Amino acid sequence: MPSDFVALQEPFGEDAIRTVNFFNGRLLTGNDMSREQAARREADARIGLALGDGIANGLRVAFRGNIAPGGRPAASVQPGVAVNRQGAMLCLKHEVTLALDRAATPGADNVACLFGDCAPLADGDYVAGAGLYLLTIAPAFTSEGRAAVSGMGDASPRCALDVTVEAVQFRLLEIRNELYDADPGQPDFRNRVAYEAFGLGVLPGWPADLRGSGPRVDDLVETIRGHGLSDGEVPLALIAFTSAGHVFTDNWSVRRPIGLSDPESVVSTISEPRRAGLGRAMFRQFQDEIAGIGNLPSVVAKDRFAFLPPAGLLPGISDSRLAEFFAGMTVRGPMYLDASAVEPLLRESFAAPAIDTASEHAVWLYRIAQTRMESNADILLFASGHLPYRGDARFNLNHWDYANYPLIP
Repeated sequence: MPSDFVALQEPFGEDAIRTVNFFNGRLLTGNDMSREQAARREADARIGLALGDGIANGLRVAFRGNIAPGGRPAASVQPGVAVNRQGAMLCLKHEVTLALDRAATPGADNVACLFGDCAPLADGDYVAGAGLYLLTIAPAFTSEGRAAVSGMGDASPRCALDVTVEAVQFRLLEIRNELYDADPGQPDFRNRVAYEAFGLGVLPGWPADLRGSGPRVDDLVETIRGHGLSDGEVPLALIAFTSAGHVFTDNWSVRRPIGLSDPESVVSTISEPRRAGLGRAMFRQFQDEIAGIGNLPSVVAKDRFAFLPPAGLLPGISDSRLAEFFAGMTVRGPMYLDASAVEPLLRESFAAPAIDTASEHAVWLYRIAQTRMESNADILLFASGHLPYRGDARFNLNHWDYANYPLIP
């Protein structure tokens, strides 16, 4: 039918933003102003949708102990900006401290939704006890002040709400045990649940069947979206408790940079930048977990980590302790790497698959040459065997004092 076609250069208004036309003499109503505000919010949301959802900056979560009233657990959230899947910008300008064990008491000034154009969040607030939880940030609306309403004649003066405040709220969602496979009683629980959040797409075997594979997704987070997590919320951190108290707070397992998801195909999953952002999250998650281990030299990697990022940094481990840390794994080295090659290697690793510590795949071990020569505290760099070996001697500015030749002919 001719009506099914849109002519070239013909305005197509079905999905357009409609703003109120103001002119002298027009009779304005509150509804007109509400329509104008709704149009402004729709324009802002379209910018957010074009950018994609995720965290732009800040919003780091840290557990602060049982400092809330009554000895309840608390966490702080740093200032920052995020965008949810609906395109809404969520901005926190000041650090806040959250009491984690209860939802806010409903009040008369709480507004469930602004101008009726959004859906309320799904049920899912829980009193914090033993279990695994997801902390999120989402839009919230409340009101402030009173404004006089013009009366007629001798009518008594009236007033109404002055302003509607577009704010943010935080929720703590329980992740039920059946939604994840990791065992809370094992020492590698944090690592395993983090890689369930990263998804199967980061494992070495994922590209083996590209024709049969679907697009990569953050598996655990997508599962939670069917059990209380709404598109209006942005995940900030996983928080785990036992009956004895707080176990860990993990930001990077669910924290994602702003970017479009990859819903189309495997091809888009491989070519779009979100995978590199996931690689950065894997690297940062490992470094955060390592920083929280008090006695790192006593750790055995296979016991504490089911998976390692494609490359990572281990501070303060001597050569004599390497065999114990990597016990049961196939490693080569350590060899010397020029400092100028460290960052390129780490950046290349962001697109590489994770290291399965139960596999027999080789892991390269490197020491930074300049650090060893200056007798500073050693840092070990490990890298997946899926990444090119970087210890070969090269005809460049590297120091020949610490040059190497191939380990494996």
